[in-house]
Amino acid sequence: MEWYLPITVLPGIALLILSTSNFVININQEIKQLKQEEDRYAEIIQLKLAQLRRLSIAISGLYLTVLFLTLAGLLASWEEDGRWMSVSLIIGITIMVISICFLISFSIRAVLIRQKHLRL
Repeated sequence: MEWYLPITVLPGIALLILSTSNFVININQEIKQLKQEEDRYAEIIQLKLAQLRRLSIAISGLYLTVLFLTLAGLLASWEEDGRWMSVSLIIGITIMVISICFLISFSIRAVLIRQKHLRL
């Protein structure tokens, strides 16, 4: 495998990191606003904190994905047999899939939380 193939995925992952960090910032702002009426929105605040935790796990996983895919690219240029490159690539892709599952879970739950919030 060519050394640059694992690295070609990095711009797409960077977009995921950017959008996820924007979500983190927005949820932090929402929680701050809801804290002003904590009595009324206590349950929503807890749900949003869980969302924030999910996003933090996802963004950490995406950072790890970048690390492992970059490492795979470097190893591909150095190794003869490509064994460690393949291991790094598989780990990176596995972490990326798990992170995307966290983002999907976040998205589905975000709609439910928004509906609950608007009913109050």
